[in-house]
Amino acid sequence: MQYNVLTILTTMVAMANAITIHVCTGEDKGEECTDMTFGKGDCAPMPFRGISSIYLNGYTCIFYSDPKCEGQHTTFTSDQTDLGDTTWNDQLETVRC
Repeated sequence: MQYNVLTILTTMVAMANAITIHVCTGEDKGEECTDMTFGKGDCAPMPFRGISSIYLNGYTCIFYSDPKCEGQHTTFTSDQTDLGDTTWNDQLETVRC
């Protein structure tokens, strides 16, 4: 019984530290889209190239143009429905929230 409780508690802690954002290759959730789930504070690679819209679910995230969350970066605090209006369109490689 203790093992089951420990497993449940571990799962709950992991879920509490998980971030989920939604990314798409087209503007306004167009073209290919997917949810990204990763740990709070972790560096996560974009699931595909050419990200043109992002939906942050209330999180503040730093997006990087280079792998490993290094190099040029920008911080978004709200959804970006059309990155085509910015210099970041198709430039996002990694994210940390």
